[in-house]
Amino acid sequence: LIMTAGKIDQWKTQTLLLMQAVKNIKSSKVKLIVFGSVTQELQDKVNSLVDGQKIQYIGWVQSKDSYKYFASAELVVFPGRHSVFWEQVTGQGVPMLVKDWPGTHHVDLGGNVIFLKEDKVEEIQEKLQYLLDNPDKYYHMKQIAQQEGMKIFSYRNIAERALS
Repeated sequence: LIMTAGKIDQWKTQTLLLMQAVKNIKSSKVKLIVFGSVTQELQDKVNSLVDGQKIQYIGWVQSKDSYKYFASAELVVFPGRHSVFWEQVTGQGVPMLVKDWPGTHHVDLGGNVIFLKEDKVEEIQEKLQYLLDNPDKYYHMKQIAQQEGMKIFSYRNIAERALS
């Protein structure tokens, strides 16, 4: 189960690329859930990619509920601009594919993240297929995410470090 979230607008259309990449993957085991807001201009495009089987769009989710959704994911993909969700997911111990932005490598705790270099369906599809074909790589990412993510990004641990 792959999860992604955030605003889909004219400046953040990379989620559409992710949706197309998932649609292209042959395995019926791969599922994508998308949540967040969509601008009116892109609603038809999003609707055309949602198939009710592999790709689900569930609309807006309250911030407090996003934790539950991310916790249910096996992989979270953020193919566009940085958001606080990146740190939240890292703190929840979930492996990620994220866009390679300057100043965002702090979410890579030694292998829990794979960075996307380009805004292309092919690259996203290739990275997803790589993880499907190499479960040992995925489990290594998951192990690092679970061991290190909560240690470094949990709000409790951040507060304790700030107070000490």
